[in-house]
Amino acid sequence: MKIVRAGICAAWVVLSLGIRLQATPTLQCGAALGTKFNLEPPAKAVPQQLEAVDFIPNRVALNEDLVVGGAFDARGVTFATANATTPHWDGSVGGYYVRRSSAAGCAPQFEGGLPPITVGGNVFTSNGGVVVAADRERDVFFVADLRFSNANSGWSAIGLFRASSATLLNRTLCPNGTHTAAQARSCWTGTPPAMIDPIPSGGTINALDYPSIAVDERANGAGTGAGNVYVAFTGSSGQGRVVVNLVSCSNGLSCSAPITISASGENVAFNGTESAYVQVRPDGNITITYLDQTNQNQNSPTEIIKFVMCEPGGAPKAPVCRAPTVVATEAQTISTFELNQALSSENFFAFTNARHAHRLEADGTVTTFVVWDRCAEYFTFIPNPNPNQPALCLNADVVMRTSTDSGKTWSATTAVNTDPGHQFFPSISTDDSTGIVNIAYYDTEQDFLHKRMVVALNQIAAGTTQVGAPIALTTTPIPWDADPNQTALPVDDFDFHFGMKARGMGTPGFSRVYVSFTSTGDRKGIYQGQALPEQNNNLQKLLY
Repeated sequence: MKIVRAGICAAWVVLSLGIRLQATPTLQCGAALGTKFNLEPPAKAVPQQLEAVDFIPNRVALNEDLVVGGAFDARGVTFATANATTPHWDGSVGGYYVRRSSAAGCAPQFEGGLPPITVGGNVFTSNGGVVVAADRERDVFFVADLRFSNANSGWSAIGLFRASSATLLNRTLCPNGTHTAAQARSCWTGTPPAMIDPIPSGGTINALDYPSIAVDERANGAGTGAGNVYVAFTGSSGQGRVVVNLVSCSNGLSCSAPITISASGENVAFNGTESAYVQVRPDGNITITYLDQTNQNQNSPTEIIKFVMCEPGGAPKAPVCRAPTVVATEAQTISTFELNQALSSENFFAFTNARHAHRLEADGTVTTFVVWDRCAEYFTFIPNPNPNQPALCLNADVVMRTSTDSGKTWSATTAVNTDPGHQFFPSISTDDSTGIVNIAYYDTEQDFLHKRMVVALNQIAAGTTQVGAPIALTTTPIPWDADPNQTALPVDDFDFHFGMKARGMGTPGFSRVYVSFTSTGDRKGIYQGQALPEQNNNLQKLLY
């Protein structure tokens, strides 16, 4: 399958299956690699990973969007290494990055580490896993992250912040540059942040994995739950199992207690992928996908992709949820376990990653799309010297299933991209203004050794479930890891997912997709005295 390179103006034709994009959209942040989306000095370089992004179109000016990104930023880590000049963000590795300018380019104007939250005398600092959700209707942004207590590293919870667009555009409350701790509080605590189920305050769930977040963006009065914010996360049940939890918060951050939505007896995956992933349907119903690994062991990589739909209760009342249904039983998952290398030629942790999105159809029904990555071919020794060690994946693919009956039944598995090399870490987002579904992922097909990667995207036209040809969001293949000896980068090699969001104005040529991803690019940074390609959170904008 040939990747189409972006840069030509869009042309539209009407087909029997609906309106479909035929020509290539336009890249806005640099075709080769996108744009570095942080303000870190190259002389004091550390990695940024695990990205998130959302935006409000035209909020800065005509065709200029207010964009908020998040990432794990190692500037919040104190290193007992030779890199003593690394700046310290008061222990916060939860980075935020905001573009609010109409100046040329896609770089952010300010950044910082999400501030600590104190509950019951215990200080909870960010452990990363930052996720972002914009509420276009009410003109606000929400950011959530995983939190650890300074008093007991075993206490963990979810932090939830709210900032209006007016605050983010205010240069007094949120000045340009890299924020101090005081400036981070000024920017993000105008609405007191919420702590979701912290153990020291009497909570019962100990959060284990990075959260997922979604907002019901229906207008006020449109129905129960309009404006509510939903946070899903995995946590310990206290009975030796991992469960999926859902919390419902008002737009002003008054939250319900967590409810468990996974089935009794299940053991849910927790691996940094936001394995509990939440979205809101156009009708206000809440949906979650997650991976059930109850029957998984090191000799059997099988995981069951589950789907749950919940009816809103109106926060702070909790939703009412149905029993989980099975999307697919995936017998060829990507699994790291004790290996540092799950994908051939790649030196980072990787796990199968499921995401979903919804589309409102012309007849008022809703189509649900679920995408995930799987291993099409494993490398195995004959005879196998260590049968308990997971197999190395030689060829990872991105696949999809759909449902038109609220997740009761699902289509057969179809390909998003099954080309040679690895396609992995899929993200999916529907442009509600046009009905176009966008699927983005990493792709190593262009590199003979399948190490260097680009970011690719496929679109599904309104009214269809047929996947279009891949589009290159970056055109220069680069390696994810910049350190050939794996000694200078001062954090473990992980990523698990990147951020992507599509929104539009309902007119062809005025929709956009933002993708925030890890890139070593062509810039050099100094890591513990070594000059290496700098690992950053990069941003790309696709206009279509």
